[in-house]
Amino acid sequence: MQRRSLFLISLMLNCLCAFSIAAQSSQTPANPAPAPEPSQTEEPQHEIDLALEAAKKRGEKILAACLENCGDDLDEKNLVKGRALALPQPAYPPIARAAHVSGTVTVRVIIDREGNVIAAAAIEGHPLLQKACVAAARHARFSPTLYEGKPEKVMGDIHYNFVVQ
Repeated sequence: MQRRSLFLISLMLNCLCAFSIAAQSSQTPANPAPAPEPSQTEEPQHEIDLALEAAKKRGEKILAACLENCGDDLDEKNLVKGRALALPQPAYPPIARAAHVSGTVTVRVIIDREGNVIAAAAIEGHPLLQKACVAAARHARFSPTLYEGKPEKVMGDIHYNFVVQ
């Protein structure tokens, strides 16, 4: 009986050691993949970067402007800010609602000279909410922003707030 108990105890200790070694080796691989080096010519991260890059190549300027709750319509630089004509609210994604996700999502948009959104990308906010906000921002419409009396392309941020109820 004593011999059998010693055998079982040693078997259990061997198993524990084997499991411990296996767990450690799965967490720290023997030959970890080298971290990719940052390249000098990184790809643009989202369509806002692409649109800015394309405008730069064409020699176009894109002004930065406040799109929501801006106060005065005319500033010292002779800029008449466009107003939101249609600012659709995003649907609360069911998966985000089920996970009780709330918070603010910021979407950066570029608006053409006619007031249409031509590029949109989420720059802040919970990942489960971002796709719905970008889709809503793409359907927003603005009055043209005028600089020295001429319509201009502008870039600005739209903020969407989600509250779990």
